[in-house]
Formats: sequence, structure tokens, C-alpha cells
Amino acid sequence: MGRESTLEPSYEILAYVTLHKERVLAGKALSLWAADEEEAKLLTLDIAKAMKADVVQLKSGDYMVLRV
Repeated sequence: MGRESTLEPSYEILAYVTLHKERVLAGKALSLWAADEEEAKLLTLDIAKAMKADVVQLKSGDYMVLRV
């Protein structure tokens, strides 16, 4: 745990897609509020494909688009 704690993270959160309006926050990452699950999936996949990034689905059902 010595050297790793001083290094910058090797990933960047590019987008956050949620179905819950109260989870849309300002910040560096793009935050989107989707109307339903299908729209959330499509938005996430389109953004990830355009930015050549990875997708992670959280236990809450929200999606994060990450570049590693």
C-alpha cells in the first residue's frame, strides 16, 4: 500500500446514466436522466461506443461509462 496510494487513478468517469432524477449531479462527468430502462441502456451503449469506453452497471441499476 505504499506507492499505490500516491498515484493518480488510472480511470476516468465519462458519463453517469440514471433513472432517478435526484442522482443527476453536476461535475466533470456527463450526467443523464433516462425515462426508462431501455433508454438508459441505449444511451449508455451509444456513449460508450462513441468514446471507446467501458460500461459498468451498478447494483442500483445506474450505468457508468469509464475510460481505463
